[in-house]
Amino acid sequence: MTLCKSMLALLLLAPLPAQAVNSSDCLILPGMTIDLGSAVPGQIGAVEVDIGDAVRKGQIVASLNTSVQQAVKDLATLRAKNHAQIDAARARLDFEAKEFSRSTELRERGVVAQSASEERATAYEIRKRELEAAEMEYELAQLDLARAEAELEVRRIRAPIDGVVAERHLDPGEYLRDDGKIVTLVSLDPLRVDVFLPQTEYRRIHRGQRATITPEMTGSAPAQAQVVAFDQTIDAASATFRVRLELPNSDHAIIAGTRCRAEFE
Repeated sequence: MTLCKSMLALLLLAPLPAQAVNSSDCLILPGMTIDLGSAVPGQIGAVEVDIGDAVRKGQIVASLNTSVQQAVKDLATLRAKNHAQIDAARARLDFEAKEFSRSTELRERGVVAQSASEERATAYEIRKRELEAAEMEYELAQLDLARAEAELEVRRIRAPIDGVVAERHLDPGEYLRDDGKIVTLVSLDPLRVDVFLPQTEYRRIHRGQRATITPEMTGSAPAQAQVVAFDQTIDAASATFRVRLELPNSDHAIIAGTRCRAEFE
C-alpha cells in the first residue's frame, strides 16, 4: 500500500507533456501595403500599370504632366553644353599672357617704359578674372541642369518596393492632390500573418518562434513562418493578444487575404 501511494505521488508531481499552441483565428496579409502618391500635386500625365501588374523597385508606375519642366530642362541642357564663353576667355587670357611676357622682357631690356609693362600686367589680370567668371557661369549652368532634372524626376512616381498593383485610383488627365494616391502596391514576399491567441497562451510565445501556417484555401500546402512581433498588452474586451509572423512566399503560391490555421512549436 505504501509503495502504491508513493508511485501515485510521483505521477501527480510529474510535469504534463507540452501541448502545441493552436489557433484558427489567423489571417494572411501582404507584407506591406503602400498608397503611392507624389511629392507634388498636379495633373496625371500617364499611369503605366494596372491592377494585378507586377512592379520592380524603382520602376516608373506613373508620371505627372511635365511639359513645362521638360522645356526648362531642354533650355538648361543647352546652357550646360555651351563652352563658348570659356573658350573665348581662355583665348583672350593666352593672348594677354604672351603680351605680358613680351612687355616684361622689353622692359628688362629698357625698350619700353615700366608703365606700359604695368598696363599689360593689368590686362592679363583682367583676362584671368574673365576666365574665372566664365567658368563660374558654366558651373552654375550645370547646377541649373541638375535642378531641372530634379524637377522632372519628382514628377515621376516610382515603385518603392517589389510588389503587385492592388488598386488603381487615378487615370491620366485627373488631378492629384497633396494627399491623393495614384495606385496601391502590396508586397507578397514575405507575407505577414496575424494570429490572435487567448491570454492564457501569452507566456508561451516568443520572438523567433516558428509556426506552421495552413491556409484555408483549397489546394494550399502548409508553410513555415516565424514570430517577428507580438502585442505587449492584452486586449481587455476579447482577452486576446496579437502575434505577427513573417511568412516567406518567393513563389507567390500563398494568396494574401486568406484565412488560415496556425500551430506554434
